[in-house]
Amino acid sequence: MEHVSIERRVEILEQKVELLQELPARMTAVEGRLTVVEAQIVQLRADMNNGFSALCYAINRMHSEMMARFESIDRRFDSVEKRFERMDKRFEEIDTRLAAMDKRFDRQDEGIAAIRQKLE
Repeated sequence: MEHVSIERRVEILEQKVELLQELPARMTAVEGRLTVVEAQIVQLRADMNNGFSALCYAINRMHSEMMARFESIDRRFDSVEKRFERMDKRFEEIDTRLAAMDKRFDRQDEGIAAIRQKLE
């Protein structure tokens, strides 16, 4: 190793002491920046909390609206189903009447066939 003179060593020590003397001011600046960053983080946290709350409210509102619409659709389907049931009953009544008419026509056809046989 090279032998460093005392003067050079004193210079180096003076430079280091100067840097150490600047340290409190630099630390104060860092603390100031940290305070600003901390405030920004707190603000971001509050903004995110508000945003998530608004999103949650919007989702709950949409869910309620969708459920109301589904219930309305269910009521409409129930109404249509009841109409079809009434129509089915009417068709059954018509089928019963038509079956009775078919029987009457069959009897009349038999009667006409019997008359034809007698006439022939």
